[in-house]
Amino acid sequence: MLNFKEKYVMEYVYSRCQGKKSCLLSPREIISYVADKYVIFPEELEKIMTNLSYDNYIELLKSDKKGSPVYCVSLKIKGEGFHRELSNNKRNFWLLFGRTCLFAVISAIIGVIIRFIFLK
Repeated sequence: MLNFKEKYVMEYVYSRCQGKKSCLLSPREIISYVADKYVIFPEELEKIMTNLSYDNYIELLKSDKKGSPVYCVSLKIKGEGFHRELSNNKRNFWLLFGRTCLFAVISAIIGVIIRFIFLK
């Protein structure tokens, strides 16, 4: 299960690698994309990218391009299905929320009926 920052970074990686076999990403551009929502330092980004690699979302190669670090990222099978996984998680959340609300309403109605029967 990915945390919020990992999901956000993976969304960017997924959007950049969509339709390509692999892509080059600099830590600076990933941090600038994520900066509108989260504050990520380069060390934390390194850990996030490594975790995404361990979780089989991406294949990660680190390199240097003119003295600045660059990630060569390839999506693995789990990474290619990332967008589908997100939509399934949202759907499951709303189904669980709806079911919980339905059971709360049913239990309230049963409570009112039981009170009506025994207090009369």
